[in-house]
Amino acid sequence: MTRKKSAFNFDKSILGFNITERGVKSYTKTFKIGPFSQTININVETGHLKGTTSLPGTGLAKRYDLPDISSFQVPDLPEYKEDNSMWSDDDR
Repeated sequence: MTRKKSAFNFDKSILGFNITERGVKSYTKTFKIGPFSQTININVETGHLKGTTSLPGTGLAKRYDLPDISSFQVPDLPEYKEDNSMWSDDDR
């Protein structure tokens, strides 16, 4: 089912949140690293991450997709798995 079109469009960015007539759509954070400007955009509905690296004032920019938020989970490392054999006095 398609959404009914709005008579007026609303698109405003408040404290990094992009708000439209349909609600909050994304969060954007821009920070400067030396001469470069780095922008990270998180889509609130889908969780997709996008990034942009640019040189401010030149119009030069490189856009790219970042891995989803769910892929940033810490893996199970072997040294953290529970192995109590080294703490026992039993000879094996």
